Amino acid sequence: MSNTSDKLTLIVEFSDGLDTLIKDDLLKKVDGRPQATLTLASEHSGRPTSIRDLVEYIRDNCIKRNPELFYMENGVRPGILVLINDVDWELTDDGVD
Repeated sequence: MSNTSDKLTLIVEFSDGLDTLIKDDLLKKVDGRPQATLTLASEHSGRPTSIRDLVEYIRDNCIKRNPELFYMENGVRPGILVLINDVDWELTDDGVD
């Protein structure tokens, strides 16, 4: 069982204009690409933190304006790709309810 004080530190890259929605103090450029380092709890509601939890965290804590351009209903808007190590998250177990 994981300790609830355990944290996940993730580097999240925002591209193709999505970076304009993210709070400026969170972003830094690495090799010309806008990135943010985010720290989340390793558990969420008694289960391991998922990519869906990360997307909701970004929506709730990182978007500075127009969250509807990023998030819609139960996930990211159509046309926004969420990639994990260059693989579409919907092809992973976490991308499907």
